[in-house]
Amino acid sequence: MIPEIPAPITKLFAAALGRMGNNLPELWAENKTQFLISYSGGKDSSILVLFFQYLKEIYQTQTPTLFYLSHGIRSIEAEEKEIRQFLESTHFPFHFVKKKSQNYLSN
Repeated sequence: MIPEIPAPITKLFAAALGRMGNNLPELWAENKTQFLISYSGGKDSSILVLFFQYLKEIYQTQTPTLFYLSHGIRSIEAEEKEIRQFLESTHFPFHFVKKKSQNYLSN
């Protein structure tokens, strides 16, 4: 499972929602809005996944689906192994696609 979200990050998420309008996540939950998150393995997309974990825990929003695409331009097997392990640790549904060899793994 994704590690527990640190309190300072939780406060940042709450503040961001305050600026967006606190009722937005409630509308997402009420309307059963579904989200597809493109995950790169970088810090920005990792924080986005934590944000959706926060939304799910606090507002009972729908579980997002994660998507990772390897373009196959260069060999990054070690990075892809870490990315796949992270995706599995979220317990969110995900798709891991390797374009060059057209491998498609889904859970």
